[in-house]
Amino acid sequence: MNQTYYIDAYNVIHYSDELAALLHGHFEIARDKLIEQTIRWCAATGEKAKLIFDGQGERTESSSSHSDTGQVEILFSSKHKTADMIIERAVFQSSRNESIIVVSADRGITDLCMGKGALVMHPKNFWTSMREVDSETSRSIKNTQTTKMGSLEDSLNESARAHLERIRRELDS
Repeated sequence: MNQTYYIDAYNVIHYSDELAALLHGHFEIARDKLIEQTIRWCAATGEKAKLIFDGQGERTESSSSHSDTGQVEILFSSKHKTADMIIERAVFQSSRNESIIVVSADRGITDLCMGKGALVMHPKNFWTSMREVDSETSRSIKNTQTTKMGSLEDSLNESARAHLERIRRELDS
């Protein structure tokens, strides 16, 4: 079953202490940090996400300023629509083969989406989950880098080593 996270992006920014601290004077940095974190999270988990930002233009459009991973879509709503409206429409149009998880703290949209069969996640929990996956991925990479790699011969069983030794002797003679 396909699973997609529909994320009210500014909700996540406001509920993340780390991102909310950037809002005054560094608004675009907070937004970019959420986008980059979501891209890393999707790459690590294999999940799909749609980050939806409120009111940035004349029409709803995908952003082309970030690399397209195929797993993350970045949408800016028109000035006449809200992120909630886009999420609501997606939930209503979803097929039975698609599982939707709505990330929002807005009670109205979460109640509506749950009533239509979507799962709901609070933005603070979502941000914490993304940060934990990021930490686990970093630890895993560090462990892989520090683990001493043995030789190929060390990974072979005794029978395979004996067979290769016979071949080596035959080639030497």
